[in-house]
Amino acid sequence: MEEAGKETIDVRIRDAFASWKKLDEMDVKILEGLSFLGPRNLASIAEHLRTPTSTVRYRVKRMLEDRILFLHINPYHTHMGLKKALVFIEAEPGYEDVLLDCARVNDFWLFLCRIYGPYEGCGGIWTVPRGRDDDFISFLQSLIDLGVARSYDVNWTTCHEGIPVKARWYDTVENEWAFNWSEWMEEVGSIEGELPWTLVEPRDWPIMVDQDDLLIIKELEIDGRRSLTDVSKRLGIPFERVKYHFREHVSKRKLIEGYNVEIYRFPFLFTEYLFFKFEFNSHEQLTRFALSLRDKPFPFHIGKVIGENALTTHIYLPKWEFRRFISALSKLIRRGFLRDYHYVIQDMYQSWRETIPYQHFNDGRWNYDGDKLQEKIGRILEENGLGSR
Repeated sequence: MEEAGKETIDVRIRDAFASWKKLDEMDVKILEGLSFLGPRNLASIAEHLRTPTSTVRYRVKRMLEDRILFLHINPYHTHMGLKKALVFIEAEPGYEDVLLDCARVNDFWLFLCRIYGPYEGCGGIWTVPRGRDDDFISFLQSLIDLGVARSYDVNWTTCHEGIPVKARWYDTVENEWAFNWSEWMEEVGSIEGELPWTLVEPRDWPIMVDQDDLLIIKELEIDGRRSLTDVSKRLGIPFERVKYHFREHVSKRKLIEGYNVEIYRFPFLFTEYLFFKFEFNSHEQLTRFALSLRDKPFPFHIGKVIGENALTTHIYLPKWEFRRFISALSKLIRRGFLRDYHYVIQDMYQSWRETIPYQHFNDGRWNYDGDKLQEKIGRILEENGLGSR
């Protein structure tokens, strides 16, 4: 119980947050437009909002320069012959940094970070070439055999659907995001619809991509605003060839899921970054839960765990809302809409992102060299005086 007149931690955090530069209603409308029309269609967004294109350009530039906005394309790795895996690796105590270095050598990772909680170690998202599942598991097991890891948890998933920015929970009076957990809980129990195509379990992971496609996708992962002319100049590939590959391959073969508008609504110091796994008793429960997240301001993306009634998601919440979110999950379990959940905490200051591993693609196939990975790990252990482990 707080003493009368004594400041709570939540109040101090909110006071500090109040001084941070917030988004306004026009920013949010522009972000909605970016989510659905893409970052290379600013004129169309301006026309829809009935505002000058210069205003849209200025506001997007400001958010980018403030480093609260990042614009990328979201590749559909399934059609590139790559199977996605969300992995948590528990470190052997004292070897957390060595484990991270060893995990990094398998550079089919897209995202890598230090994690805390049930798995004190590192976590990441890997894209594993089709047919090499067992080789990837052997790589993870070798980290245990060599004494730098205690355990690992692999969740093979569909591609991850990026969550578009929507204004539904944006308070235009206070110019801030409001979190109506009661409304969300009701929606989880009542929403109807089908899973989006990106979350439907694939029957196969066909290689529908070539080297030029991968290079174009890589450039747009780095910056989704780049024009095809700019991509052509950066790659040294003729413009007509880039245009053809983008139109006939990247677009028509569904090599991208969409544009990822990654917006950080709150300052890092006052937020929690977490990976969650949600488990359900039925596919219907899973579908409703997934659909309920698609217009909310706290998930970055959603993936379905293959062969399970389970979802994975990357979540970003103000610290004072995290406890309320956990409370909402507990109520959903008691109401029978959710069976269980697990989470790990991401260290935002030790997180890395990579583009699609285009450098490992040659002659229409992915090259996964397990022996070379073990050689690299051996060198890391020797550098750390652990060669005899």
